[in-house]
Amino acid sequence: MAGMTVVDLNLTRADCAQRSDRITVDTHRVDLDLSELNDPDATTFASRSAIRFTSSHDATWLDLIADEVTAVSVNGIPADPVYDGARVGITGLRTGGTVNDVVIEARCRYSHTGEGLHRFTDPLDEKTYAYTHFEPTDARRAFACFEQPDLKARFTFAITAPRDSRVFSNQAVVEDLPADGTHTVTCAPTLPLSSYLTAVAVGPFHSVADVWRADRPGGTTLEVPLGAICRASMAGHLDAAEIFRVTKAGLDFFDEAFQFPYPWGKYDQVFLPEYNIGAMEHPGLVTFSEASYLVRGTPSEAQREGVAEVIMHEMAHMWFGDLATPRWWDDTWLKESFADLMGYLAATEAAGFAGPWVTFAMGRKQWAYVQDQLPTTHPIVADIPDLEAARQNFDGITYAKGASVLKQLMAYAGRDAFFRAAQHYFQRHAFGSTGLQDLIDALQATSESDLSAWVSSWLETTGISTIGVEHDGENLYLTVDSADQLTGEPVDRKHRVVVSTFALTGAGLERSARVEVTLDAAKVAVPLPEGTRFDAVVANDDDLTYALLRLDDASVETFLEHLSSVQPTLTRAVVWSALWNSVRAAELPASTFLDAVHLNAGGEADAGVLAMVLHQARGAIEGYLPPAERAAAASRLVVAVGSGLHAAPAGSDLQRAWATALAETAGLSAEGAAPVRHTLTGAVAGLELTPSLRWDLLTALAILGEIGVRELDDAYHADATMSGATARERALASLPGTATKQRVWRELTTDAALTNDRQRALLAGFATGPEAATAEFTTPYFAQVADWWQQQAGAMAARLATGLFPRTNLDAGDADNPVVAAAREWLAIHQQAPRALRRIVTEQLDHTRRQLRAQSHP
Repeated sequence: MAGMTVVDLNLTRADCAQRSDRITVDTHRVDLDLSELNDPDATTFASRSAIRFTSSHDATWLDLIADEVTAVSVNGIPADPVYDGARVGITGLRTGGTVNDVVIEARCRYSHTGEGLHRFTDPLDEKTYAYTHFEPTDARRAFACFEQPDLKARFTFAITAPRDSRVFSNQAVVEDLPADGTHTVTCAPTLPLSSYLTAVAVGPFHSVADVWRADRPGGTTLEVPLGAICRASMAGHLDAAEIFRVTKAGLDFFDEAFQFPYPWGKYDQVFLPEYNIGAMEHPGLVTFSEASYLVRGTPSEAQREGVAEVIMHEMAHMWFGDLATPRWWDDTWLKESFADLMGYLAATEAAGFAGPWVTFAMGRKQWAYVQDQLPTTHPIVADIPDLEAARQNFDGITYAKGASVLKQLMAYAGRDAFFRAAQHYFQRHAFGSTGLQDLIDALQATSESDLSAWVSSWLETTGISTIGVEHDGENLYLTVDSADQLTGEPVDRKHRVVVSTFALTGAGLERSARVEVTLDAAKVAVPLPEGTRFDAVVANDDDLTYALLRLDDASVETFLEHLSSVQPTLTRAVVWSALWNSVRAAELPASTFLDAVHLNAGGEADAGVLAMVLHQARGAIEGYLPPAERAAAASRLVVAVGSGLHAAPAGSDLQRAWATALAETAGLSAEGAAPVRHTLTGAVAGLELTPSLRWDLLTALAILGEIGVRELDDAYHADATMSGATARERALASLPGTATKQRVWRELTTDAALTNDRQRALLAGFATGPEAATAEFTTPYFAQVADWWQQQAGAMAARLATGLFPRTNLDAGDADNPVVAAAREWLAIHQQAPRALRRIVTEQLDHTRRQLRAQSHP
C-alpha cells in the first residue's frame, strides 16, 4: 500500500531521458470507475490503464501514485505487481519494434487539494463533481502512465459515472452506455498528447453550446464545436455569450497568425471551484478557476478584460505547448512565455480591450521584476534536473519575464518575422516535442537579425537591466546598467525603447517629443527635435523592453503632482511601475509614493490603473512605511478612499475600483468602520454590492473587530454557496485576538482534511492585523515547517510555508531582527531540506529584508 512510508515521488531528467530513448508510445486507454462519486465515504476509485508501446529494452517502469495496485499484465500475461508507491516496474517486454500491451489496474484516491482527481460537493444543491488537474506530473495520481512530456500518446478515456453526471474530456463523446444507476461514457481518441494535458470533468454540469467556423480555400469550412460549462448552481453567472465572443475572436486571430488550423476537434471551457491555479490548457477541455473568472454580479471592464486575457492565454497554448510540447521542463518557457505574450496581444487586438498592456505593465510585469531580484532567480532557460525543480519554476521568470523578453524580441526582429517563425515552428514540430534550439532555428530561418547574442544575453542570464536618465540643458541621455543577478558579471543586452518627454502647460503635462532609441552602449544620446522643452522624461514609453526604469529627480518631482494628466494610459502605467519599483528598492520613500497617490488618484480616469495604484498604496503602508508613520498614513488613505468613492460617477468602474479599495484598506484604520457600514447599507448611489464586494467589506469589519460571529453567520445564510462558505471562513479567521490566531494556526497545521480553498481563506485571515498579533508563531514556524512539507500535498505545503512565514517590522530590529535571524539559522541547519522548501524560506527572508531596508529609508 502506497502512503504507509515516505515515498520518493521525484522524477529526474536523466531517468526520463533514458526512458524516452527506449520507449515509443502508441495508444493509451484509461478506464476510471467513478460510479461511487456521490458517496462521501468512498475515498478511492478504480483505475485501469492499457498502454501500447514499443521498447528497445526488456524492462521499464510506469508512474503511479495509488493506494493499491490490484493487477498487472504484460502482453496478456498476469504479473506480480512490483510497486514502490511511485513506480510500477515492468519486465518481460518484447523488443525489436514489436508492440507491447501493458495493463495496470489500481485503486487511486480522490483529492481535496486540487491535485489528481479532485472531488467536491456543492453545499447549495448537494451535487457532487470531480475534475482532474495534472500539471506537471499528477496524471499518475489518477492512472498509470509515462509521466513525462515527450512521451506522447493517443489517449482514449472511458468513464463510468452516476447516471445524473455528464462526462467531459479532451475529445467528444462517442459512446454512452447506460447501466443500473450509472453510465459508461467513452470519448474519441485524442491526437498525440502528453499525459499532463489530459483532462476529465464529471458531474451534473450546466453547459451551453456554440460553433466557430472558418472558411477554407476550395469552399470548405472548418467547424469547431464550442462549449461553456459550469456547475449547475452557477448557471446564472455564466456569461456564455461573452465567452463565445472572445473565443471566436481568438480562434480567428490565431488561425490567421499561426497558419495552422486548430487541430483538437472541439473547444470546451469549464469553470471549476477549488482550483489550484488560474487556468489550464488541456486541448478540447480548458479548465478555469471559477473564483477568478466566473463573476457573481455585473463584471467590470477590468474583470471582462481579465477573462479575455486568460482565454487567449490558454488558447495560445493549443499551439505553444499542446501542439509543440517542451521536451522536458527546462523549456517550460517555450509554452508559458509565448502564451503569456499572446494572451495580452490577442485580448487587445482580437477581443477589443483597451487595457491589457496597461495591466501587463503595472501588474504582470511586476511579478517578474520581484522574482528576478531574488537570490533564487534563474535564467528564462532554466536548468531543471528533476521534477522538484520543475515545480518551483512555474514562476514570474518563466511566465512574465519570458513574455516581456519576447515582446522586446518582437520589437527587435519585427512582428512579421516573429509570426513567420511561429508558423515555421508549428509546421516542423506539430505533435512533437521541442527544445530551445528548435525555436532559435525557426526564428533564425525567418529573420535577418543575428539572434545568437540575443539568446545568450536575454535567455541564459539572470537579473534586470536598469535604464536611467541624465540631462544637461537641452541634451538628454539614457544610461543602461546590465549585470547578472547571480554572478554580478556585466551583460551586454540591447534594448529598443521609446523615449518620451513631457512639458508642463496650463492643462498639465503634455508630450513634447517621442523618439525611438536603441540602447547598445552604456550611455546613449537621445536625438530630440531641436528646441524640445521638457520637465519630465519616460525612458521606456510603450513598455517595449524588460528593464527597471529609474526616473531622474526632476521627473519624480514633476510626476508627483501631475501624473494623472499624462496621456496615454500606458505611459502613466509605466511611470507608476517605476515609482513602485523605486519604493521596493529603498530608493524612494514610501511616504513620497503615498503623496503621489493622494495627489493623482482623484484625477485618474482609468479604473484599472486606479485599482492597481490604490492596492500598491496599501502595500506601501503595510510593508514599506516606517511603523511609526503607519497609523496616520492609514487614516489618511481610508479618508481619501471614502471621498473618492462618493465622488466617483454612479455605476462606473471607477466607483467600483474605489469601493474595492475601501474594502482592502478599511481594516488598516479604525476610521474605516463607518464608511464600510455606510457602503453596506446600499447608500452609495449606483454601486452594485456584488457578493464578493459585500464579503470583502464584511472582512474589513472583522479585521477591525467591528463585527461578530453571529453577523457573519447571518451573511453566510444569505449566501449559502461554496464561495460564501469560503468568504465566511476568511472573515472569521480575520477577527482580532490571540484566540483567533491560535485556532487558525491549529487548523492550518493539523487538519488533514482541509481543502485548498479553505486553506487559502484561513491563510488570508491569519495574515491580517499588526505583526505583533502573530509574533508568538515565529518559533513554531521554523520548528514545524519541514514537517508540514513532508505531511502535506505539494501545492498545500507550498502555500502553508509561504503564508505562515512570520511577519515583522523595523520596530523589532533591523540587523538584529529576530525573524531574519531565525530564518538564517533555519537555512544554515537545514542544508539538506528539499530545494523547493529552502527556496520558499530564502525568498520570504529576502522579501522581509527588502521591506526592512525600505522602512529605514530616511
